[in-house]
Amino acid sequence: MLNKTIHTTVLTGFLLLILSCERQTDWELQKSPVFPVADCILTNELKHQALRLYWSADRINSSPVAISGAAVRISDDINSVVLAEAMENPGTYRSVIPFIATAGKTYRLTVSFGDVADTAYASMSGVTPLEAIDITGSDGYFRHVYHQSTGASMTEIYYDWSADALYCDQYGACQAAEVFYSLDNIDPSKEFAPERQKILFPHSTTLVRRKYSLDEQHQRFIRSLLLETEWRGGFFDVEQGNVPTNFRHGVHGWFAACAVDSDTTFFE
Repeated sequence: MLNKTIHTTVLTGFLLLILSCERQTDWELQKSPVFPVADCILTNELKHQALRLYWSADRINSSPVAISGAAVRISDDINSVVLAEAMENPGTYRSVIPFIATAGKTYRLTVSFGDVADTAYASMSGVTPLEAIDITGSDGYFRHVYHQSTGASMTEIYYDWSADALYCDQYGACQAAEVFYSLDNIDPSKEFAPERQKILFPHSTTLVRRKYSLDEQHQRFIRSLLLETEWRGGFFDVEQGNVPTNFRHGVHGWFAACAVDSDTTFFE
């Protein structure tokens, strides 16, 4: 009985010691000054090429604020095209005429607004053909299996299961998308990155794949971006740093020209 009383007393004292050491802490998150961000990828598709321009977010989970009223122009050695802001989507600028970006040219993007004026350059590399599509069963539904590409690339996959109203309600949306990267490097952070959520889809789903070429500098930008985002939280996190940019005077983001290969699959 005596031993039991001593053990109980010691345990109670230990718990009181732990509880007495607890105190409320208010964490002050360091804010960084906002800066302009530009996101523009020219492609070898005949379309109105587009650019997004916005201020960086200064708080976690806050939405970026669009930058309106900018003057935007894209040119090569011969031609020049103005990008006008889409009134229905502030901060998005589209070329006033559709055009195709081609390999062998260097494109110049100029952006100016307020007291900011900046320039970036991009040239296009080739893209390898899309790999054969691979779909497998998973938890009563299906999922796309991504296979690493030969050569650096970025592949976007868009899913549309609007034909299945029940699954739309169950998922909470009728469309979804995900992005995969094949990079010419070996990174522990990539190999041991946190597991990403798998998108499952039902029968009667349309899958659209778009594969973009990445030149060496664009690949370096994406790798740095992934180290700060998707690959963070694994076993081999690196020290956080600034994501590179190919703009020269204070604008962040990346201007690129990419060859694109695409296909559409209807999964019955």
